[in-house]
Amino acid sequence: MISLRAAATLLLLLLVPVSGAGAQNGGSGSPAPPAARAAMVDGTITVDGRLDEAAWRRVEPATGFRQYQPDEGAPASYPTEVRVLYDDQALYIGARMAQPGGVVAPLARRDQLLDASGNNGSFNSLTTDKLIVRLDPYHNHLDDAWFEVNPAGVRGDQFNGDPSWDPIWDSAARTDSLGWTAELRIPFSQLRFSPDSVQTWGLQIWRYIDARNEQVMWSFRPRDAASGPAFYGHLDGLDIARQPRQLEVLPYVVTGSRFDRVAPSDPYGEDHETRLGVGADIKVLLTTNLTLDATLNPDFGQVEVDPASLNLSAFETYYDEKRPFFVAGRSAFSFGGMRCMFCNNTSSLSSFYSRRIGRPPQLAGYVDDN
Repeated sequence: MISLRAAATLLLLLLVPVSGAGAQNGGSGSPAPPAARAAMVDGTITVDGRLDEAAWRRVEPATGFRQYQPDEGAPASYPTEVRVLYDDQALYIGARMAQPGGVVAPLARRDQLLDASGNNGSFNSLTTDKLIVRLDPYHNHLDDAWFEVNPAGVRGDQFNGDPSWDPIWDSAARTDSLGWTAELRIPFSQLRFSPDSVQTWGLQIWRYIDARNEQVMWSFRPRDAASGPAFYGHLDGLDIARQPRQLEVLPYVVTGSRFDRVAPSDPYGEDHETRLGVGADIKVLLTTNLTLDATLNPDFGQVEVDPASLNLSAFETYYDEKRPFFVAGRSAFSFGGMRCMFCNNTSSLSSFYSRRIGRPPQLAGYVDDN
């Protein structure tokens, strides 16, 4: 029988070489992340996709994009230049993407071109050229605010892999003989970040070139290496002197009518019924990291209609929550699961099903007198 001391010695001998190899791989062999510097806007930026303001020409662009696929690590086939500006209210992204052979730019609804698994247009059959800007405002290596736009101006956004996040931001894109350009305006009120005046954010930039089936990235990571916000590049130069304060009110009015055939002998019957619903969602940004969300009379009529389904089982049909108040912060009730850009995603489990709030009781009904 091996003694406890001998077993401990053997374990140490096995661990020492592994630790040494890990230190060598994670040290000088890992390249330093790239850095971009934002500049304060001296004037007004019009989000029209033209990049014709003088402020854009005074900013050093982020370049050096490399292929994620198909030729891993090789320089991008076409050059890409991305510049960052800011003022007291918002962050501005300006990009010039060379592409002499024309662009692929389908029209689609918001978020329809989102790509969470790495396959261009994986949520549908559409493929497109596009620019993706991913921000880690806290620089905590955890947050991932995703903004994308294609040459036709189709936008997409998600936060930590949740496409139901729909912040208020602007973008515009234009095509020309050199390729295409894009401008993004992202209000600070839509992001959560440190209250420090001088800040460094995490920044990752992707570009999809559909004609070459090519994906290029700014802060390059090999396909077999760990990725995510921890490996983003740095966005320096942000000196946000005044913290944003904003009140957002989203009111809604829902009306409906129902018409029934009433027997002539029924003096109390009504042949029609009119319904009126009024409510609002309210969001108050108290500080850069504290938001007050409130709702008044939430109604399913304020969002798009659920897909039709026929359920003959003993269990209720699960529908995704789309009402803004219940979407905000719902990740606090989720656990487990895994989501990343280039892996097989596993859905998380939620301990709270908010769709039961505001709907008619499911176990209530009429009881026959007989």
